[in-house]
Amino acid sequence: MRLSRRDLLSAVSVAAMLAVLPVAEAQDHAQEGGEGPAEAEVARSIELGGLVFPIFDEHLKLRNYLFASARMLAGPGKDVWKYREQQHFIRDAIVRASHKVSFNVAGDYKKLDEKLAVAECLKAANAALGEKDALVTMTFTQIASQLTRA
Repeated sequence: MRLSRRDLLSAVSVAAMLAVLPVAEAQDHAQEGGEGPAEAEVARSIELGGLVFPIFDEHLKLRNYLFASARMLAGPGKDVWKYREQQHFIRDAIVRASHKVSFNVAGDYKKLDEKLAVAECLKAANAALGEKDALVTMTFTQIASQLTRA
């Protein structure tokens, strides 16, 4: 069977429209409070999987490790691709910060103090990038503790 250019163009157009429908429905679901980040957020984000935070007590004795995945968002008008290329520097800065400050909730070595962790990680990441507000927010997408009991 031989298709004309017109038939081929029509078939490709229909296929492209059908391929976009599930994506559009998923975006609508995400924006209506469903699961997953909005497309605009993903476009500005840097994914940081496999972060490991050592948790230590006031005497600097190691008590636990918290494993996390996170998403950082670039500020409006910032070059997210430039930051993605420098992700290894961001990760290194976060690891260094997590060895200076224990990111656990006071008195609980199994829980992450997200507010403290976000503040310290953003400060470290922006310092590594050399820009004040390069990355503006951080959200933890997964957190797990090495300890299973107290």
